Amino acid sequence: MMAGCRVQDPQVSGWLLDPADSSSCFRDLLNKHCKEPYKEPAVGTQKSQGLWELYSDMELNMIPVLAAMESHHIHVDKDALKRTSDLLGTEMKHLEQEAHREAGQMFLVTSSSQLRTVLFEKLRLHERCENKKLPKTVNKQQQSTSEAALLQLQDLHPLPKIILEYRQLHKIKSTFVDGILSCMTNKNYISSTWLQTSAVTGRISAKQPNFQALPRQPVQITKKQHVQGKDEEVVTVHPRSMFVPPEGWSFLAADFCQVELRLLAHLSADPELLRIFTSPEADVFTMLASQWKGVSEDQVTTRDREHAKRIVYSVVYGAGRERLSEILGVSVAQAGQFQDRFLQTYGEVQAFIHKTVRQSRERGYVLSIMGRRRALPNISCPVWGVRMQAERQAVNFVVQGSAADLCKTAMIRIFNLASSSSSSGSLSPRLIAQLHDELLFEVEDSQLEQFAALVKSTMESLQHIHHLGVHLKRQAPYARAGVQRHATLCIALCVLQLVGRRA
Repeated sequence: MMAGCRVQDPQVSGWLLDPADSSSCFRDLLNKHCKEPYKEPAVGTQKSQGLWELYSDMELNMIPVLAAMESHHIHVDKDALKRTSDLLGTEMKHLEQEAHREAGQMFLVTSSSQLRTVLFEKLRLHERCENKKLPKTVNKQQQSTSEAALLQLQDLHPLPKIILEYRQLHKIKSTFVDGILSCMTNKNYISSTWLQTSAVTGRISAKQPNFQALPRQPVQITKKQHVQGKDEEVVTVHPRSMFVPPEGWSFLAADFCQVELRLLAHLSADPELLRIFTSPEADVFTMLASQWKGVSEDQVTTRDREHAKRIVYSVVYGAGRERLSEILGVSVAQAGQFQDRFLQTYGEVQAFIHKTVRQSRERGYVLSIMGRRRALPNISCPVWGVRMQAERQAVNFVVQGSAADLCKTAMIRIFNLASSSSSSGSLSPRLIAQLHDELLFEVEDSQLEQFAALVKSTMESLQHIHHLGVHLKRQAPYARAGVQRHATLCIALCVLQLVGRRA
């Protein structure tokens, strides 16, 4: 029913023109973009700013896709979700008791001010931090109780690690488990509201519930035993196992793996970064760590690999040295050395960053690979902090906006192909969710192989989008046998995986 719809949406057009400040109503749109509000403006270069094709070919075609996603119900094992909530609640109580015991006093573990008093006034852990500069709060410049600060303190006393564990469980319980349960009053399914114009980068988001907040990986919870001589029990909670496909159907996930890094390789044309993606069996972040540290891959430690991953995304997302030092739990100087070494190893990445910033100053805006635009009014601001933020936004938008372009194009093409096949009676899969760079489908078991092949070929076709002038640099195919089905992709690796089945 949704596939043939064609709706003109002024909210979407206004958002494309100014994604950082989309108008809330039609009158605001007219006052903002039209000098003569009562005359119907002609569509042309002056008004559309080169965005007409993106509007008509992509964003308008996303409307029926999102409408269909909202119309589908995702069934949930409500009893399993309640059991998980109870389990998390019990473990949080145990961690709270441990925190009080280690602190030697009662305090509210969710209160930053009370935790700050215990850590820095009573235990005085900051005085034991040799060669470590602990982060401070932004406003009052007090000692921070952030994750980055607790990570630096966790080897000095048991309390910081307990608080980190408590916060992890609290986040899962409140945002995922209880958040979904609150949307399931008198029903056993959820159906998110999908927002098309909420993100500056062009990505879609979800609410009630925020389906995109689901942890991708299983979460392990250590149940401490209070009986002497009894070992601790490790319970694995897999959030996605709470979702149940209809009888005779399965969930199929198609994932754009490491799409930002692959786009960074394409946009920068860095030969060393591109070379990483020519190895079909390589662990990308291990290879990165090997290259910028100048050691063999078998000498790369788990810590080295994690550092490489964080450094890459600090470059992609525009995180400064101070933020990276918090993320890695190292000094600002060390974080700066890590970033400098990475950018020296991949010199064309730094050239791409400088070029992007220079062009944004000249134009006043930046563009994604498909012409998505973001204005940057502060790119030449004399205030250093404000200007630096605009520079980070410029690089971030080019990479993330391009990733949004690819993902939306894939969604539209697969949706249209599946809809036409459904009307002819050959295929009846349903796109039910988008989780950042991953698409989640419900597919009849008898159609899994056929539909997986369709998704694979469609995503592979995104290397060339001729009418938008998109031609992505070829990167290595990747395939591996097993339960996961890995599709060959040129720019963005697609992983097809069965994530739930009901016989």
